[in-house]
Amino acid sequence: MPIQPADVCRFLDRSGWSQARLAWELGVNQPRISRFITGLKKPNRELQGALDTFFGMGSGALRIADADRSPREA
Repeated sequence: MPIQPADVCRFLDRSGWSQARLAWELGVNQPRISRFITGLKKPNRELQGALDTFFGMGSGALRIADADRSPREA
């Protein structure tokens, strides 16, 4: 099942990350994250793949417990 906007909101709330930090980690800009969360846009293939990898649907996934450090530092 693809990552849903509510999943991203929950992660941001629990981790304390900003949309800008998440966008940087995913390699996209912050407005793309905002438009996804608010439902204005569905993610394109690139964003969906980055979300899937980041949130555990692919290799190298970030776990909520690791939210205090960058996946690039892991």
